Amino acid sequence: MGAAFALIDVMMSSRIPVKTVGLGTIASAGLLIFISGTHGRRVLTPNTSILSHQFSWYNEGKAHELFATMREFELTQARMIAHYELCTGLGREEIRTNLLPPQDVWLSAQEALALGICDDISVVKS
Repeated sequence: MGAAFALIDVMMSSRIPVKTVGLGTIASAGLLIFISGTHGRRVLTPNTSILSHQFSWYNEGKAHELFATMREFELTQARMIAHYELCTGLGREEIRTNLLPPQDVWLSAQEALALGICDDISVVKS
């Protein structure tokens, strides 16, 4: 997830508008990267599927390692929610309900448009 947020930092600091195009399936960190495109330039193709879910990972170790992992989990979850707020315009509760509930959420391109994940749905033209 750290690598995804590094790329997001680069995209968000770009003075050049960044166009993102979703084709096929966008999932997990790929969704966070996709929504980081410049508003008005985030395009999904009509048949794109989107997967949004809570951040998770498997870890084992000593108690102090698990506490450190939990702290990183909390920081990452907060970072994700703040990023969704910035990029979609949704409020915290809407994000928790529609994009980050306990179960995985699959969205159609039309549902993604309604939630502010993309700005347009169109066939990519060369």
